[in-house]
Amino acid sequence: MKFNLNQIYIAVEGVMGSGKSTVAKKIAERIGAKTVLDNYFDNPFLSDFYSNPDKFALPLQLYFLTMRYRQQVEIAPGDLFNQNIVSNYIFNKDQIYASYNLDDKNLALYNQILKVMNLNIHSPDVIVYLHAPDHKCLYERIKKRKRVYEKEINEFYLEGLNKAYIYFFDHFRECPLLIVNIEGLDSENGEHIDQILKEIENGIEDSKYLKI
Repeated sequence: MKFNLNQIYIAVEGVMGSGKSTVAKKIAERIGAKTVLDNYFDNPFLSDFYSNPDKFALPLQLYFLTMRYRQQVEIAPGDLFNQNIVSNYIFNKDQIYASYNLDDKNLALYNQILKVMNLNIHSPDVIVYLHAPDHKCLYERIKKRKRVYEKEINEFYLEGLNKAYIYFFDHFRECPLLIVNIEGLDSENGEHIDQILKEIENGIEDSKYLKI
């Protein structure tokens, strides 16, 4: 499937530390798109969760779910035809974290809420998945940026989360998927962003792998 870069909805995804926010903003600049950005930092349960995940996993996930739902439903149907849109997440990404963080009982509650919300969500035309073959590069990036609320993240948690992302996108079939290996990707490099856009414009039937 070929895409028109003058009328497209692109979502950029990846584990924390993969560079998805920077890549999404750079793509939006290149194609003159409206951005829909995940207000990750606004979640008041974030620091509490990393300190005590068992206690704060459910409120963390429900806050993210409702926040992202509100953002997604504010994308008017007309916007999808009149302008480009670039998001730094997909709505269903929250399910990856929920499945990884919640126990069976809380996950069942979460999934009931998600099922109702999904009826009102627009799927992107294509997803750019920033894939980390090894979680260690993600861990190094997170430690390097020194965000206060991320200081409690351990390598074991990140390794499991990265595996959960890989599993999710291995089975993802809702829209075309461009899988970008982040090992050689410089999210600030305009030529790398142009290469991603060229791959999208040339067409993706199901999934395509890109190593820069």
